[in-house]
Amino acid sequence: MRRPLTTAFVIVSCCALACSPAEQKAPAAAAPEPSGPGVVAGTAPPGAIVVLLPATGEVPMPEGPAVMDQYAKTFVPNILYVRVGQPVEFRNSEDMPHNVNVTRRGTGTAVFSVATEPQNKHVHTFDRTGQYDVMCDIHPGMQALVVATPGPLATIADEQGAFQIADVPAGSYKVAVTFEGRTVERPLEVKGPRTEVRLTIP
Repeated sequence: MRRPLTTAFVIVSCCALACSPAEQKAPAAAAPEPSGPGVVAGTAPPGAIVVLLPATGEVPMPEGPAVMDQYAKTFVPNILYVRVGQPVEFRNSEDMPHNVNVTRRGTGTAVFSVATEPQNKHVHTFDRTGQYDVMCDIHPGMQALVVATPGPLATIADEQGAFQIADVPAGSYKVAVTFEGRTVERPLEVKGPRTEVRLTIP
């Protein structure tokens, strides 16, 4: 009578080994969210300034001034992005006199107009977000644009309203759109290689 009991014991032991939790297949782990820099793209009013700001904390101000030079009867660069509150040097690196005449785009409001003698400069700080037309009254063909923004991650929507900002680290942001003197902000979560957003001003 002992042989059947021995056989039953072996069968139960084998079943226990086969059903051991250690032998069960673990569920596959979910793929992590991409955390590298991505692209934020979308639409906004044509010509609007689009800026991404961290949801928490302040963006450090760049060290030193931004520079727009007058050379070979041109403004260099012809489009200059600066931070609101950052000094801008308007230099004249030529051997001829020039002038820097700046007006606010959209309103035509005069900001300043100064003569820039050879090898001299004028320093101005823009205190409002906006686009500023720059020209030389002495040489009307000299024209440029200064774009003052509250943060470095910024661009201008094109004539169709499309925009794109590259190299944006993943995280929580406030996206601000400024158009015709009005600014609207909304939260934005940047994830993965591309984040799409549609921006409007009521």
